Amino acid sequence: MSEHEVFKDGALHVCERKCSTCIFRPGNLMRLEEDRKESMAREAVVNQSVIPCHKTIYGQAEQPAVCRGYWDVHKNDVQGLQVAERLGIVKEIDPG
Repeated sequence: MSEHEVFKDGALHVCERKCSTCIFRPGNLMRLEEDRKESMAREAVVNQSVIPCHKTIYGQAEQPAVCRGYWDVHKNDVQGLQVAERLGIVKEIDPG
């Protein structure tokens, strides 16, 4: 689904809330180039993939997880996310 394994132990790991610097929060807290968030999201949807939360892929958490902002906006655009939700195998984790 992504290069960071957000599916593990029979569950899709999703952040329970947006982290403090989530790219889906208002403003540009991560100082991304203009349109970078949109292009990342567009690419992930086209590839039927996800954007992992940066706080869960750089050692702050034990398990990479889907960015909550991406989940909230695009979970219905990615078949794997829809399936996981319908099967009840979404595990929410604390992004730290």
